[in-house]
Amino acid sequence: MRIMTILIGCLLVCCFACQEKTIGYLITENAGYEPDSLIIPSTLDPEKDAVRIENKAPWMTFSLQGYEGTAPITFTIESVTSTAGEEQAALFKEELTIRGGGAMFYPLEHKAGAGTYVVSIRLTNEGYSQVIENAYTFLIEE
Repeated sequence: MRIMTILIGCLLVCCFACQEKTIGYLITENAGYEPDSLIIPSTLDPEKDAVRIENKAPWMTFSLQGYEGTAPITFTIESVTSTAGEEQAALFKEELTIRGGGAMFYPLEHKAGAGTYVVSIRLTNEGYSQVIENAYTFLIEE
């Protein structure tokens, strides 16, 4: 009888222990940028923007806020839509970079034309991947 109890116990442990479980967690329902938009002027002011011009400093967003998850979390540009059309949106996406924490960088000297560019980003960690639609808006002035 004792052997039967041990066998049943081992069988139960194997059944529950062998189930594949997703590691960690990722919560993005409250994720967003503050502020959530950036205006890129067509012409820079030589005095006001002197340091940016001298260093060719890119336009930069703050980091994404309001998300939680198991580290490491990677950030990627999921998609870009634009009032300037699909070709300009693709060009903008090619030039845009995203780094740790979700901070985005757009080069000072860029090829994308005037228009509004809306960016969706993907957060990914082990076991989870979620997209934040329309997370940030860039406005390149004419």
